[in-house]
Amino acid sequence: MPETTLAAANLRIATDKQRNMARFIEAIGEAADKGARVLVLPEAGLQGYIDFGYARAAKETVEQKQYFYRESETIPGPATDRIAAEARRHNMFIQIGLAERALNGNAIFNSTALVGPEGVVSVFRKIHNHFEWPYFLPGEDTPIADLPFGKSGSIICYDLCFPEIVRSYALRGADMILMSNAWPMRGHDRDTDYHGYAMDLAAKANAFFNQCWLVISNHCETGTGVDKFDYYGGSQIVDPRGVVVAYAAQDEAVLTHTADLQAVLREARTDSFFGMNLLQDRRPEHYGPLVDQSYRRVPIK
Repeated sequence: MPETTLAAANLRIATDKQRNMARFIEAIGEAADKGARVLVLPEAGLQGYIDFGYARAAKETVEQKQYFYRESETIPGPATDRIAAEARRHNMFIQIGLAERALNGNAIFNSTALVGPEGVVSVFRKIHNHFEWPYFLPGEDTPIADLPFGKSGSIICYDLCFPEIVRSYALRGADMILMSNAWPMRGHDRDTDYHGYAMDLAAKANAFFNQCWLVISNHCETGTGVDKFDYYGGSQIVDPRGVVVAYAAQDEAVLTHTADLQAVLREARTDSFFGMNLLQDRRPEHYGPLVDQSYRRVPIK
C-alpha cells in the first residue's frame, strides 16, 4: 500500500468558536502542505474545554453550563460543514472535537466527528467522562471508520486510561486510533509532572499492547482558567511497536509522520516483538471478569 501521512495538532484553544475555527483552518492548511491524509484536532477544540476551577462556585458552574448549551452544535452542523469543505479541498480526513448538541439541545456530549471529503464519517461520544458532570453526558458507542488506507476508531482523553476500549477497537479490525485530548498538568514543569508522564506511558502502552497506530492531539495553552493551570501538550504519533515517531511539547505545532501504515502494522505483529502477534495470542476464555457486571447489583438473599 502507498505511504500515508498522519498528522496531529498541538494547539492553544480559547473559549471562542470563531478564533478556534480559524486556528483549525490554519492547522489543516499546514497539514495539507505536509501531505497529510489524516489530521486530529484537540478535545472540545471548537468551544474550549471545561474550567474545573469553576466547579467550586455555583454561579460560574451555571455560566459554563449555559455556555455549552448555547455554543454546542449538532453533527452534522455548521462546524462540521466547514471542516468538510476543507477536507474536500485537501482530500483529507479530519477529526474535530466539539461539544455536541443532541435531543434539541437538551443533551450535550463531549464528542469527536471524523469528517472526510464527503462529510461526516463517524461520531464518537466520550465514554469515560465521570468527572465531566454536570456538563456532558457519557457516550455509549465505539464506531469504526473504514478509510481508504485503514480502519480507525476514536477515543477522547480519559478513555486512554481504559485499555479495554482500545483493545475492543483492535479486535474489530481498527489499525489506528485517533485521540482528541485535553490533558492537563498539575504543576508547571513538564519534566517532573506525573500527570503528563502518565499520558505518555498510557499512549505507548495502548499502541504496543494492541500493535496499532495511535494519533493524539492535545491542548497546549498555559496559565488558563481560574487556577491558572497548564495543559500538557505532548501531541504525538505512536507506531504499532509503541515507539513515538513524532512528538510536540508545549509549543503549537502540526506534527506528521509518513509510513506504509499496513506494512508497519504487519511488521509489528510478525517480527518486531519476538515475532508475537499480541491479538492472536489472547486467551479470552480467561478474561471473564473483564465483562462481569454483577457488582452493579445488590445481592438479594
